[in-house]
Amino acid sequence: MKRRSTYLSLVGRRGMRRPARLLAAVLVAGAVLAGGLTTLTQNAAPAAADSVEDKQDRLAEELKQLREDLEGTSDDLVEAAVRLKTAEARLSTANAQLKAAESALRKANERDAQLADELELAEAAVRKAQRELDARADEERETKDRLAGIAREAYVSSGMAGLSIALDAQSPEQFADRVSVAGNALRAQGDVIDRLAVEQAETRAREAKLEAGRLQVADLKEQSEQVVREREAATTQAQRATDEIGELVSEREEAVAAISARKAAEQKRIDDAESEQEELARILRDRARAEEAAPSGGGGSSLNGGGSSGLAYPVSAPITSNYGYRYHPILNYRRLHAGTDFGAGCGTPLRAAADGTIVRAGWSGGYGNQIVVDHGRINGSGVATSSNHLSRIVVRSGQVRQGQVIGYTGTTGLSTGCHLHFEVYVNGATVDPMGWL
Repeated sequence: MKRRSTYLSLVGRRGMRRPARLLAAVLVAGAVLAGGLTTLTQNAAPAAADSVEDKQDRLAEELKQLREDLEGTSDDLVEAAVRLKTAEARLSTANAQLKAAESALRKANERDAQLADELELAEAAVRKAQRELDARADEERETKDRLAGIAREAYVSSGMAGLSIALDAQSPEQFADRVSVAGNALRAQGDVIDRLAVEQAETRAREAKLEAGRLQVADLKEQSEQVVREREAATTQAQRATDEIGELVSEREEAVAAISARKAAEQKRIDDAESEQEELARILRDRARAEEAAPSGGGGSSLNGGGSSGLAYPVSAPITSNYGYRYHPILNYRRLHAGTDFGAGCGTPLRAAADGTIVRAGWSGGYGNQIVVDHGRINGSGVATSSNHLSRIVVRSGQVRQGQVIGYTGTTGLSTGCHLHFEVYVNGATVDPMGWL
């Protein structure tokens, strides 16, 4: 029975990995065309309130995590997955932009209809006010004409009029009557003047009302023009978003097709890498048993300068990925990431973690350039280390000393970028390297 604790080991029965899982993977890819690959795009629909910078930062973080999840996967498949993830994220943004543009267009159309109604009412009010003002002007002219007639009569009868009233009167009664008539004429003139004042005040009020109506009409027309501009902008934005969505859908479909086309080959690469790893584990188990059975002092190592468990760090670089199980978002299974990744740039010197013997140094499929060192018995266990994806190997056989440069980091094999994938084997089985460094 083969061990399952491998760099690219799968969880579950081996028989499930090929036909059934490939079929499941193809079905997942097909689902992308309908609604998106769930695992790859589960975070691809950010809240509408997020800023563009927030969305870009989140996408960058998700792409970084995706590349980590796909460590050990071929570059072309990783890039197809990245394209799919990016297209889905941009598609989400474009759909949100289209929705916003359509909403803006709908509101602009509603406002345009409202303004049209308001403008129609305002223009009708202006026409009515103009008619009322014209009618009031006619009344005012008539009043002015009447007042002018009264003034002429007063002028003609002025001068000796008052004396004539007194001299021509034949009796006191006649004099009183004439004085009364003259007073009535003066009062009538005053009434006309008062009426003219009222009419002029009403005219000014109607003129002000007319001017206000005209200003309202002008304002509504200006608002209407602004709405037209907003509607045109919304239409343009909606069309732009629609075009972008079409392009992104094509990009997504191309990425899905690329993933689907590469899955079978990728599964074979992973199976081959697993077989290589299991063969290495068998070799190291056999060596550990042989060392355990050997006479005391026959295969041990003299270790110096290492950690509490005797192994020194192989490179000076930050840890970018830890030992443990992770989910493969394309092939849809859990697998063991059987080592610790160090974010060392290509060409960084690789040093032996402890004294030991070179077991393997050369090309090893998905591991790329690989160096395996047997460090003998440490704390009663057979310990070996494996350094992978190297750009160059310096020592290919024989003994090495702790701290000795044995190679240089790179990105060969199934690697998504320059780094060191470092594994520790105890009695032929991988363990978390951090417990030994």
